[in-house]
Amino acid sequence: MSEVILSATDIVKSFSIKSKKIGKREQVQAVSGVSLDVFRGETLGIVGESGCGKSTLARCLVQLLAATSGSVSFNGTVITGLPRRKLRKHRREMQLIFQDPFASLNPRKRVGDIVAEPLRIHGFGDNEKINARVRELFSLVGLDVNGLQRYPHEFSGGQRQRIGIARALALNPQLVVADEPVSALDVSVQAQVLNLLKDLQEKLALTYIFISHDLGVVRHVSTRVGVMYLGELVELGDADSLYDQPLHPYTEALLSVAPELDDGTQSTRKRIVLSGDVPDPSHKPTGCTFHPRCPYATEKCASEKPAFVAISPSRSVACHYPRA
Repeated sequence: MSEVILSATDIVKSFSIKSKKIGKREQVQAVSGVSLDVFRGETLGIVGESGCGKSTLARCLVQLLAATSGSVSFNGTVITGLPRRKLRKHRREMQLIFQDPFASLNPRKRVGDIVAEPLRIHGFGDNEKINARVRELFSLVGLDVNGLQRYPHEFSGGQRQRIGIARALALNPQLVVADEPVSALDVSVQAQVLNLLKDLQEKLALTYIFISHDLGVVRHVSTRVGVMYLGELVELGDADSLYDQPLHPYTEALLSVAPELDDGTQSTRKRIVLSGDVPDPSHKPTGCTFHPRCPYATEKCASEKPAFVAISPSRSVACHYPRA
């Protein structure tokens, strides 16, 4: 995996919110200077606590949200700031699977029309060609084509997410961003959807960005994993080495409380309980944003922001004192 399909450089996304002072507003950085490359054919997992900026980053990468600053390149073309008409042809190649299959499908439309909508918007062909493609997509994701005239409420949660996947694949994209695609599903259905995504990746040569707060799910599907905290990317590396030997104290703490399979051996991982709460994103700490909760923090951590640097060819971390 040496070909870069998507590259993000110093992505910042700020939102304006009401200040506690009457009549004032302040800026909150949901994403703070994230840079990463996505290689063709891989699955890049992005993990972190709720509110850390994972979904906002995903929407900036596929241009559903305009970044406040920074740039995104797709297949070698800078797509940030492109006019809507020029961006349109790139949208065919980048699609998003939404988190909530109950909210992401229009309840007033039949599911066949929902899957056909991107085909009609992008001028895929006449009605006969579009209908044939929709039937093909339904079969591809394991749904009965006899249900094309039904409405979303007539399907289960897992089936609705399959419809969302079919819609995302309609235009034969190269890159699919899956934003917590199984978090709203029953545990018994999650494995089915995850296996479907893996099968589709092999069959269609897809590249995934997989966003989740579930560390077990991310390890199961990911080639590489990035860890976010308070809008920043704090660690990035191949999945096995990151899970076996985390470098950042935050990654270490996350993994210490993650469920592990009971294989008959005693876990050597010590549970780490972090002190305090996640800081207010509108008033981030100076220096390293994690230092108020870090058990290894020093004065340097409180005053000097660590750079995100490569420790090895496959591992990068933003920490003054990496664990390994």
